[in-house]
Amino acid sequence: MFRRLISVIMAFTLIFASGPAAFGAVAEKLEGHWSKSLISDEFTTRYFPYLAKEDFKGLSPDGSISRVDFTLSSASLFKDNGYTVDGIAAPGTLTRRGMADILGERLIQIGMRPAQDHQMPFGDVSSLQMETQNNLRLLHREGIINGESNSVFNPGRNLTQAEAIIVLQRTQSAIRDWRNISFMTLGVTQNYSNQEEVTTRVSENVVTLVVTKEFPTPGYTIRVDSIRREADHFRVDFIITPPDPGTIVPQVITYKTITIEIDRKELGEPPYDFSVEGFR
Repeated sequence: MFRRLISVIMAFTLIFASGPAAFGAVAEKLEGHWSKSLISDEFTTRYFPYLAKEDFKGLSPDGSISRVDFTLSSASLFKDNGYTVDGIAAPGTLTRRGMADILGERLIQIGMRPAQDHQMPFGDVSSLQMETQNNLRLLHREGIINGESNSVFNPGRNLTQAEAIIVLQRTQSAIRDWRNISFMTLGVTQNYSNQEEVTTRVSENVVTLVVTKEFPTPGYTIRVDSIRREADHFRVDFIITPPDPGTIVPQVITYKTITIEIDRKELGEPPYDFSVEGFR
């Protein structure tokens, strides 16, 4: 395993040193292939370095990919998005069914909601184990997989290199969409007598987060930059802007209270643990 990781690191180094010429090699290998407009050169270089080394000598879009290689690629992707997953796999060629199990299990592992009730159009997966069917439902719900046609998935066929790259690109998009929580700022109020605190109110459909922060003058502004799903909590980051240099403002302690509303569907089931910038 250690030797494998060393070889992957060396492949990264070789590819990043080769520059634009390497990306030209990608275009050449994909010329006339259905995946050409879907595959990112930079993504392939970063997460499939064993295909990218020596000007993408190993890239064959319709060629197969091993379980070991795909598992390492997906582990690297998850790590870059803040999640540690197992990078060890049994040897052998990866099938489409095997890909679904690897990615489905990992998405569940990081906390993504299962998809047992999601309807799939595929008519050739009913004989698969229920766990694999549920993994397929999750990947289909998240837009990570498509079938060979509207009704055929062909789980037993070997996953091609082009398909491997594309499903990991879609997995990255799905993870980022899932991590970024949509919210609405209801308003910001200001007063001069309060205390810093974070409170949460949960109703049937929404969660209301109320944050009060202390500032040295009333000249500061505050707004929510992002709310992101972390491993065991939701992280709230603010953009805080001080008054412009030279602006004359009263030198008085000021409290600003910002009220944020989040759809409960975005968060899943309670309890909700919010990690608020400056409070944790």
